[in-house]
Amino acid sequence: MSSVIKEDSEKKIKDILIDLVSVQSDTGTSLEKDIEKYLYRWLQKLDYFHKNVMNVGIHLLENDPLERSVVWGLIKGKGRKTVILLNHHDVVDSNDYQTLKDYAYSPDLLKEMLPKVELSKNVNDDLTSGEWIFARGAADMKAGIAIQLSLVEKFSKQDNMDGNILFLSVADEESLSLGMRQSVNLLEKIKNKFDLEYNLLIDSEPYQKTENNEGVFYTGSVGKLMPVVYVRGKKTHIGDIFQGFNSILLLSQIVSETELNTDFSDIVEDEISPPPSWTFFRDGKKFYDASTPESAGGYFSILTLKRTPNIILDQLIEISKHAFENVIVQMNSNYSRHLRKMNKDQCILPWKSNVKTFAQIYNDAIEESGDEFLKDYRLTINKLKIDVKNNIINIQESSLAIIGKTLEYISDKTPLAVLAFSPPYYPHVSINDFKKLDKGVSKIDEVIIRIANEVCNENYCKKNYFMGISDMSYVALNESEKIIPHIQYNMPLWKTMYDIPFETIKRLAIPSVNIGPCGKDIHKFTERVLEKDVVRQTPKIIESVIKHVLKSE
Repeated sequence: MSSVIKEDSEKKIKDILIDLVSVQSDTGTSLEKDIEKYLYRWLQKLDYFHKNVMNVGIHLLENDPLERSVVWGLIKGKGRKTVILLNHHDVVDSNDYQTLKDYAYSPDLLKEMLPKVELSKNVNDDLTSGEWIFARGAADMKAGIAIQLSLVEKFSKQDNMDGNILFLSVADEESLSLGMRQSVNLLEKIKNKFDLEYNLLIDSEPYQKTENNEGVFYTGSVGKLMPVVYVRGKKTHIGDIFQGFNSILLLSQIVSETELNTDFSDIVEDEISPPPSWTFFRDGKKFYDASTPESAGGYFSILTLKRTPNIILDQLIEISKHAFENVIVQMNSNYSRHLRKMNKDQCILPWKSNVKTFAQIYNDAIEESGDEFLKDYRLTINKLKIDVKNNIINIQESSLAIIGKTLEYISDKTPLAVLAFSPPYYPHVSINDFKKLDKGVSKIDEVIIRIANEVCNENYCKKNYFMGISDMSYVALNESEKIIPHIQYNMPLWKTMYDIPFETIKRLAIPSVNIGPCGKDIHKFTERVLEKDVVRQTPKIIESVIKHVLKSE
C-alpha cells in the first residue's frame, strides 16, 4: 500500500510540473498573469484554503503596466515560527528553440522532436536515458514550484502542525525582480497580521551537481551591481581631428581596463565571483555625419560576494582616471608625431582628466541651474517612463539618457567621464553574515547534509553563494551604510523608475537557503530537470528541513 501511495504522490508532482510548464509565462509580458491565475486557483482548491479564505491571496504589483501579481498562501499552525517557500513563476522566452518553439512547453512532444536537431553527446545521453524532463521553464523554475505546491498541500492536511508555512510566488525574477522587491512590504504585512516570526526562507532554484556527483545547496546568493559609464567628448569634424576629443576612445579604454578584470572578483573560502563583463557599448550619435561622436556610454555587470557599492565606485573612479590619463598621453603622442610630419612647432592638447560620479554632476546642475534643471529632469523622467513602457528604450539606456540631460545644465563643457549605477541592484546575502540565528537554523548546512544522506541516501555539499542571481537578495541586508547612500545618490532613476525597500529588508532580516532540483542548460533550448529530484528527492529533503526548523523547543 505504501508503494502505491508513493507512486501516486510522485505522479501528482510530475503532473503539476507538466501543467505549470504548459502555462506560458514569459518574463516581462502579460503572459505572467496566466500562471498567476493558475497558482491562485490551485491553492484555492485545497480544503485548507476553503476553510481559511483569508490565508490565501493575490497581491497586485503597484505601478506595473502589465498588472502582474504575487501569489501567496499561509498554512497556519501552532506558534510563531515560520518557513517561507519562495519561487518565481516567470520564465525566459522560447525564441532560442527556433524550429522547436511550438513544442517548448510540451515535454512529451519536445522529447520526440529534439532528436531531429543536432545535440551534444551529453544532451543526447540525458534525452535517451528517460531520466530528465525537457521544456522551457522545467528547471528554472517550474520544478521548484511543483515541489513547493506539493509540500503546501501535504502540510495543509496536518492537524496541530508546529509552526507555519508561507508560500510566495513572485513575478519578474528574470528581469528586474519587481515581484520580489514589492513582496518585501507584503511579507512585513503578513508577518504583522498573523503574528509570525520568519525563521528561514527556502528558495528552490535548480542546481548542477559537482564533479563528484554531489547535490548542492546554497546558504546565500551572489550580488549584482550594474555600473554605467557615460563619456562626453568634444565634437569635431574628422578633417580637424585633433581639435576634438573622441568619446569612443576614452570609453574603449575604460572597457579595456574593466572587462574580465579579476580585481573585481570576490573570494569567500573556495568560491570566487566571475570577473565583470560589458553588455552594452554605444556612441550617442543618432545619424551619420563626418564628425566624431560627442558622447558614448555603456554598462556592465559586477557580481559580488563581499564588495559593497562604495568600494566598487572607488575602484571605478581610479580606473577611469587612469584610463583618462592614458588617453591624453596617447593623443598627445599622436599629435606630436602629426605635427612633426607637417614640420610644425610642438604643442600640447588642452585636455585634462575629469571623472565625476552622478551624485556630483547632479549637485552641480542644481547649484548652477536650480529649478529650471529640476523641472526638465522630471519631464525627461516622465518621457523615459513612457518610452520604456513602449519598448523604445530599456531602463539601462534610460540611465545614460538622464546623465546626458543633467550635463546640459552644467557650464563646464570639457570632456569628462561620469560614473553611475543602473537598475537592477542585487545585494549579496549569506547566512554567514547573521550575527544571531534561531537554534533550528544556526547549523542548517549540517542539518541539510545529514537529512539528504539519511532520507535520500544522497551526498550533498554546501556552497555559500548561488551564482545564478536570485530573489534571496531582497530578504536581508548587511552593511547597509555602505550600500544605501551610494545606490540612492548615484542611481539616476532611483525612486522615479526603480526602488528597493531597503529599510523594510533590514527589519525583516530573514536567513535564506536554496534547495532545489538538479537542472541543466538553464535558459537554453536543451533546458532540463532531473525527474527523480522533482518527484522524490528534493521534496523529501525540503520537507525534513521544514520540520526541523519548525519543531517545538
